[in-house]
Amino acid sequence: MSRIKLFLHYLRTHIWIQISLIFMMSLVMIIFCYQVYMRKAYENFLVKKNHLMESAVLDAMQMNIDYTMMEYINMGVQIAVAPAVYDLAGRLTGTREDPERDFMILKATFATMANYSKNVINISVASEEGEVYQYDRLYQIDAIMWRPKDSGFLKEMYKKLYERANDSIVPKYLVSTEHGSHPTNEEPVFHIFYPIVGKENSFSKMHGMLCVTFRLDMLQPFMDILSGEEGTYSQAYVTEEGGRIICHSNPEYTGKPESVYREDGMLFIMDKPLEKVNWQLHVSLDKDQLDRSVMGIIAQGMGVYVFLLLVVAGIFYMIIGKVNKPLRSIETAMELTASGSEKLCNKVVVEGEHEIWQLAIGYNDMIDKLVKQEKEVEKNYQLCITAMERQHQAEREALETQINAHFLCNTLGTINYEAMECGNFKVSELIKKLSNILRYTFDQKCQNVYMYQEFAWIEQYLFLQKARLEDVFDYEVEFPEECVNWSCCKLMLQPFVENAILHGFEGRESGGTLSIQARKEGERLTVSIRDNGCGISPDKLERIRKVLTGEEGVEMKDIGIGIRNVAARMRLFYGAGILLEVTSAEGEGTEFRFFIPEVKR
Repeated sequence: MSRIKLFLHYLRTHIWIQISLIFMMSLVMIIFCYQVYMRKAYENFLVKKNHLMESAVLDAMQMNIDYTMMEYINMGVQIAVAPAVYDLAGRLTGTREDPERDFMILKATFATMANYSKNVINISVASEEGEVYQYDRLYQIDAIMWRPKDSGFLKEMYKKLYERANDSIVPKYLVSTEHGSHPTNEEPVFHIFYPIVGKENSFSKMHGMLCVTFRLDMLQPFMDILSGEEGTYSQAYVTEEGGRIICHSNPEYTGKPESVYREDGMLFIMDKPLEKVNWQLHVSLDKDQLDRSVMGIIAQGMGVYVFLLLVVAGIFYMIIGKVNKPLRSIETAMELTASGSEKLCNKVVVEGEHEIWQLAIGYNDMIDKLVKQEKEVEKNYQLCITAMERQHQAEREALETQINAHFLCNTLGTINYEAMECGNFKVSELIKKLSNILRYTFDQKCQNVYMYQEFAWIEQYLFLQKARLEDVFDYEVEFPEECVNWSCCKLMLQPFVENAILHGFEGRESGGTLSIQARKEGERLTVSIRDNGCGISPDKLERIRKVLTGEEGVEMKDIGIGIRNVAARMRLFYGAGILLEVTSAEGEGTEFRFFIPEVKR
């Protein structure tokens, strides 16, 4: 127990031991993560490689199987439309004049046609009542494809085929894997059913149902090609419409539901439809087998990693021995500073230039910054005290102003009533608008308003200016209803409007025009203040542009403090999203344009 305590104490007091442990653990973690990454990367590489290869083969096999199936389907179609078959089937299922002779002729005809492919096992004709006449290549006395007990199935297929033949449903044939084995040798088969219509192709005059039975093992060569050699990661299989596996490269799964196969392992499955027969062609990649293969390769590399780890540990031990000496001197200097013996003045004497001594340089920089911050904190403290005193003074002045504003507005209201009683409605309207302007201006509680309030205030302001200056100028104000809830700061437009009236129309007696418009353009609201006044000189125009963009050190000559203040308020309220522009020409007029983003309140 005492040895463990000594080791822990040594570990806590010797940084090189801690660094060594951290380095070795980090190295082990890196190797582990690298192994995990390589395993995943190699596994993904194998999956991708196999996926690309199997996808190409799958496309080719789909085309080959579809082509083969189309040949089988066309063979059945040729039999179903053959006049001789149509006549024989009509007599056997209808008039029945000489059924034995007709059956022998039909059987010989089917025997000839069955030679078209070795995969044809049975060709038969069935009536609506389930009566069947057939040629069977694997015929035995007690084992033939269709027996009396199968009449129910044949009746059902006849009914489905008849409905399909007389409706607009295509194709006109049916494919089935029911009764999917031949009684002679239990060989798997599938059936294609056709309406026998002869040359006329009249489905309403259908003479029975033709059934051609094929070996299902004809799919096995395709499955072998898709699966590749033994030991590979892929398997191929075909499922019918109901999801049952009808052919599989591993015969163990043939006849089982596909869900059972999917549950047997981690599989990556690609599908392609076999549209001619309404089946699905699948290729599956076994991820479990891929994992086992990858793990075998990874395990072989572990011995190399262990050896390299030991070599690195020895090299690192030698490096730590050289690094340890400057670390101790840095530690001593930091302990002296922490003890407070020399108030933020104890710096490390730097004796080298390599990375470890950069810690000492950083420590010395930190001491300098702490001294500087200490002075800044003291300065900011004094500034905060001064700001609080000014804030208290401003609050007192604002309270006095609010009391005077209430008194002034109430007095104007009294004068308004007196004017109305005397019938001087023009004076009443002027007083009412002046009272509204003063209330809006003196309201300290609401500094952030909606844009429609600002435009309403400007309209009343222009009304009073128009009443004062009469014919000097006319004005128009346009504001879209869709932007009534657009946020803005109070008295944002007034300095620009006032400058247009006082300076733009200076010296005029009539003919002035002032237009204030707002329109929504995308995600922004564009506000334009345009006059046809005397314009602005180029030098002054450039200074105003710098004021609008907030450029520091601009000369204030000939530029009102109001424009500077409101431009700063607008940038503070809307942030970097606002754009302020001005254009002017001497003798033609001036236009201010504000591109304002929407601010949620």
